[in-house]
Amino acid sequence: MTFSHQIKHTEILNSVTMRRLRYYVMTQPWWGWIAFFAVIILWLLSSTILQPSFTAKKQREHRAKRLAAAFAEWRKYTTMLDIKRNASAYSRSLPADESCFFTHKLERSDMPTIHSAFVAQESSSVVLVGVRFLREKWNEARFTCEFPNGEMTSIDPVVDDYRSFGYLSQYVFVMTCLLPKAYRGKRNFTMSLYKETWRRKWYRYAYTNFTVCRGVGTHSGAKKQFLSVCTMVKDMDDFLPDWLDFHRFVGVEHAYIYDNAPEDLSLLRETVREHVESGFVTVIPWSHRPSHEKSYLEVQIAHENDCLWRHRYDTHWMIKIDVDEYIQPMNPSMPKITDYLRDPHLDQFGAVRLQNWFFGRRNLTETVPGSIIERNRWRPEDPTLPNTGRDKNILRPINVHYFKIHAIKLGGEAKSIDPRTELRLVHYRGDNPRIRHFDLPDFSVLDESMVQIWRKVKQSKQRGLMKDFDSSSVESKDNEIIKLLGKNNN
Repeated sequence: MTFSHQIKHTEILNSVTMRRLRYYVMTQPWWGWIAFFAVIILWLLSSTILQPSFTAKKQREHRAKRLAAAFAEWRKYTTMLDIKRNASAYSRSLPADESCFFTHKLERSDMPTIHSAFVAQESSSVVLVGVRFLREKWNEARFTCEFPNGEMTSIDPVVDDYRSFGYLSQYVFVMTCLLPKAYRGKRNFTMSLYKETWRRKWYRYAYTNFTVCRGVGTHSGAKKQFLSVCTMVKDMDDFLPDWLDFHRFVGVEHAYIYDNAPEDLSLLRETVREHVESGFVTVIPWSHRPSHEKSYLEVQIAHENDCLWRHRYDTHWMIKIDVDEYIQPMNPSMPKITDYLRDPHLDQFGAVRLQNWFFGRRNLTETVPGSIIERNRWRPEDPTLPNTGRDKNILRPINVHYFKIHAIKLGGEAKSIDPRTELRLVHYRGDNPRIRHFDLPDFSVLDESMVQIWRKVKQSKQRGLMKDFDSSSVESKDNEIIKLLGKNNN
C-alpha cells in the first residue's frame, strides 16, 4: 500500500468513527453525559495531581534563582577585608605592632561610616569609631556583631552626640560590642557587623568578613604613658622635627602622628625615622577621604576619637594640638608640662584647656632664617579670647567619651588655666601654608621666651641628653615589637 493510500484509509476510518460517535450521542443521550463527566474528572485530576508537580518544579527553580541572586548580592556588597585574603585593604603603623588600620573607611548606604575598628582588651570589647550627619537614621536600628565561630553579641546602646560645633555639623559615634571569650587575647580575627532587619541577614545592610586587630596599648605588656600627644598631618613634614624635639624636651613621652597623605606618596616616615627608632614616635596610616557631603573635618574628628579610644587605658594625659602649635610652660620653676599635670585634683576633669596666643613677625612675607620659633618672636599684647574656637586641650582620655578639635563634646568638665603664669598655646599660624582666609592680629610685642627654651632644646639634643620623662605612676616595661600582617591568629 502506497503512502497516499495509507492517508486515504486513515481519513476514512476517522470519518466512520466520528459518524458512529455522533450517532451514539444522538440516539443514546447517556453517552453525552459520560463524555461530559469524563472531561470534568480529567480536569480535576490535572489540577489536583498533575499541576502540583509542575508548581513544585517551578518553585524549586524560583528558589534557586533567589538564592543565586542573594549570593550575587552578597558578593557585590560583602566587605571581605580579611587580612589573610586581602592584606592590601589594611595598613600598619611604624614601627609595626599588633594594630592594623583600614586603608579606606567602611562606607555603605543606610549603614554607619566606620573609620576604624579594634579590640580593647581592657574592656573585652570591639570598638568601632566613625562620624555621621544628624539626619542619618541608621542609628535608630539595632546592630549585631557576628564572629567566625558563630557567636553573636549585640551592639551596646550608642550614646548620642548632640552638640553641634563648626559650620557643618558632624557628629561622632562609637559603637562597642562584647568580645566572646574565645577571641580574648587574639591579635586579630575576622568579624561581621549586621543591621537587624526583618530578614535575618540582609547583606546590603552589613559589613562582613573584616579584620579587627588588638589596639595599641590594650594588652598587659603595653607601656603606660603619663603624657602623650596625638595629631594628624598632611604634607607638613617641615614642621615636625622641631615640633617633636620641643615637646619631647618639655615632658611629652610619646607622639602618635596620623598621616593623612597616601602611603605611596608620603615622606613622613622618613622625616621622623630618627624619632621612630628612638621609640618616641608612632606613625599611623590614615589616608581616608571625606564622605560625600561631609567636610574634611570628618577625617580629623575620626582620627581624634580613634586615638582617644585606642589609648584610653595606656596614657594618663593626651595633648591634642596641631604641628604649628606649641605648649609653653610659663613658670620657670615648673619647666615641664608634666609639672602642671601631676596635681591629683586635675584627674577628675576631662581636659585642661589651653588659651591660644598667636606668635609671628611683623612682615610675614619677609624671609627669616632659623627654626619656626626663631623666625616668629612677636606676639599681640593679649591672647585670643577663650571659647572662641581657638582653644586646645590636654585630655584625660578615661574621662572623655566624644571629642572634636577644640572641645569635649561628651565627657568631664574642662579646666581653663592661666596663659600668663601656667601653660599657653603658642600658635605659629603665619608660617602655616594653609593660612588663606585666616585673620591674624597685630604683632606688637617682642617676646623671646620661646627662643630661650628652644636654645635649651638644641643644647640638650647636641649633648645627647634627650630622653623620655617617665612618671612614677606608669609602667616601665617596653612593648615587644611584632609584625602583624605576616602572622596567623593565636
